[in-house]
Amino acid sequence: MKRRCIKCGTDWEIKGPVSFREECPECAAFVHTCVNCRHYDAVNRGCTIPTTEPVRDPGEMNFCEEFEYGPGGGEASGRGAAPGRPAAAPAAKPSEKPLTPDEARRRFDDLFRDPKK
Repeated sequence: MKRRCIKCGTDWEIKGPVSFREECPECAAFVHTCVNCRHYDAVNRGCTIPTTEPVRDPGEMNFCEEFEYGPGGGEASGRGAAPGRPAAAPAAKPSEKPLTPDEARRRFDDLFRDPKK
């Protein structure tokens, strides 16, 4: 199975299950982490299996026996991005023009305007 490091983006091939202490051959980051698990939900920063115990840092090595390497938070985070953070801001649609400062301020003020007035 092809592996990709969540920290440096290095690709490598490995056969068999991921051991608890498996590391990236390039940067020595642990692979057995929540963000590399297919059960990890990057949006909620937690496991989708309700019976697992929460971990303090989903980007650090853990001893979860439910771990399955797969497209969890690691895939969603992008190549080499920090765990739980998007690789880049979403791009604007081509048809949308950037807002002028006045328009942005008006929209912001509208968010907090009292609807009764």
